[in-house]
Amino acid sequence: EPIPFEKLVPFLPDKVGGFVADRADGSTTSAMGFRVTTVSRTYHQGEKGSDKTVSVRITDGTGNQFFAAAHAVAPEFGHQSTDGYAKGFKLDGYPALEKYDNHEQDGSLTVFVSNRFLIEIETSGLDSKTLQEWWKKLDIEKLEAMKAS
Repeated sequence: EPIPFEKLVPFLPDKVGGFVADRADGSTTSAMGFRVTTVSRTYHQGEKGSDKTVSVRITDGTGNQFFAAAHAVAPEFGHQSTDGYAKGFKLDGYPALEKYDNHEQDGSLTVFVSNRFLIEIETSGLDSKTLQEWWKKLDIEKLEAMKAS
């Protein structure tokens, strides 16, 4: 069973310097024989309504083989152009995929943790380094410990 969304919401920071947080959302969904829990929150740089945002989403795929297979190959991908980049790599030992559009200043970082949790960070109007800065704000060790309980 996935971890109840009420227990995952605390992994989304309430306060981050320079950003104002929206209310956190959470849900559990059943489909095609498996269940997933998702929590998310959007942060606005400076004040609510700012077009410079970061969104963080955590999905508990409960070790589903199809979920795991879809994300395990991320480190094998790479593309770079004048418009931006998309690259797969290992981030702190986890398969990750980072994309960034230089013109729009929009990006995404997707990290697959412990064959169970999908962490998605999306930015709008912010520098590409913001993606991994936000990854560091999440307590991944504590999240991994949740799967054992």
